[in-house]
Amino acid sequence: MERYIDMKRFVVVSVLLASGGIALGGGLAGQMKDLPAEARPETVAKRVIDQFLSSNPIDYRPKGYAGNNGYGWRRMVVYSVVSLWANAIECAGIMGDDERKGRLIRKFDPFLPQRALNWAISQPNHVDDAVFGALPYELYLVTKDPVFLEMGNFYADTQWAPPNYRTFTERDNAPRADQLAYVARGLSPQTRLWIDDMYMMGFLQSQAYRATGDRKYVDRVAAEMCYYLDKLQIKDGGAKGLFYHAPDVPYVWGRGDGWMAAAMPLILDRLPEDNPDRGRISEGYRLMMSALLRFQREDGMWCQLVDRPDDGRNWGETSATAMFAYAFAVGVRRGWLPAEAYGNAVRRAWLALCAHLDEHANLSDVCAGTGKKNDLQYYFDRPRVNGDPHGQAPMLWLAIELLR
Repeated sequence: MERYIDMKRFVVVSVLLASGGIALGGGLAGQMKDLPAEARPETVAKRVIDQFLSSNPIDYRPKGYAGNNGYGWRRMVVYSVVSLWANAIECAGIMGDDERKGRLIRKFDPFLPQRALNWAISQPNHVDDAVFGALPYELYLVTKDPVFLEMGNFYADTQWAPPNYRTFTERDNAPRADQLAYVARGLSPQTRLWIDDMYMMGFLQSQAYRATGDRKYVDRVAAEMCYYLDKLQIKDGGAKGLFYHAPDVPYVWGRGDGWMAAAMPLILDRLPEDNPDRGRISEGYRLMMSALLRFQREDGMWCQLVDRPDDGRNWGETSATAMFAYAFAVGVRRGWLPAEAYGNAVRRAWLALCAHLDEHANLSDVCAGTGKKNDLQYYFDRPRVNGDPHGQAPMLWLAIELLR
């Protein structure tokens, strides 16, 4: 498989990693001091944002992209592009970069009601599609335009509405009887117990809470998270604390676990302290973080199948690495995780990721979009792609944490 790495940058960063040439200090800020110019979070963030700005959100194929025939398939803004776009807006705001922020906001104009691309916004009947609402919420938080708030509420409210023929027939959704049972216990009818789901629900519902101040959104997604923790988190053995892709797929797939690793601190970061599910989520989060710390490789990366680092078929996967490092970084910032051990892990991951950015800021060695399959070799054989939004988005999550 061809690799898209700037080898000069790779050598520089690898030498720094090997020699300990980057100064360490107390806390995450201290651990990220003295980075080489090309690895400074603001520099990387601007490059990744510019890469997104050069793309078409419904046919994502920026310069240097090497993957499938384009994300969105000329039909819709898919979930990974939604996360990339929304986080790019937040990141530009944190940097005080009004020029890029303005371009990111204007890029949404064709998707507004009655505009040319409004047909390409996704429908709210599946977790991967409903997360679209997180994007207009981010736009509302910046602009206070009520049109954006109305768009976001449509997705967040529908996600917990009683199921109907659309949710019954949508791809991969639970059977009708299960959807009705989920709703009866206060869960979303879009519940399906895939590991990816909790980021999609968590991002949307926590955005709704940020935008409206109505804690029903974050409270209900916290209860949903507890259900997923009970059903999917591994209870014993060497992979204790990690997650299977699904109950019928007993493999610890990197990006699948990455969605969950990101979702827990995302929800906890926004969850009121008096929420009754906070302790359970904190327990699951710390258990997962402890396991991940054990499985980080010497080069700062995590593997495509996290708990099998010694298998010769395995390989370092960048989207999961960015997601796990983001989860560590939030924990260090909030004081939930010890700064020395986890801050050092973040630093090593960040430098490894920067070494995988090409001249267009496309991240290499990203696992292609992957459905669940009860076949170990299937995960080892997944294509490695370049510039995929599944990797670009978590690079911005992590950059945002390093910039805070």
